[in-house]
Amino acid sequence: MLAIRLHRAGSKNRPFYRIVVSESQRTPRSRVAAEIGVYDPTRKPEVVRVDLAKADEWLRRGAHASDTVRSLIVRARALQA
Repeated sequence: MLAIRLHRAGSKNRPFYRIVVSESQRTPRSRVAAEIGVYDPTRKPEVVRVDLAKADEWLRRGAHASDTVRSLIVRARALQA
């Protein structure tokens, strides 16, 4: 099963996350099927960029979004409107 989840990057005490699609049975650091956005919580205001077309396509294909990613997609839709 595919999962849409966060992949942590950045340095110590400076997290930066990529929103990726990967196999749910693998670790979040393993190979990814696609990168569909970024989330930077250290900036003020926080940076949330999600390719909503790609996210919708992966969700239609049966991928499951984590709770955090689901809330980030909702925020990205609100910012876009």
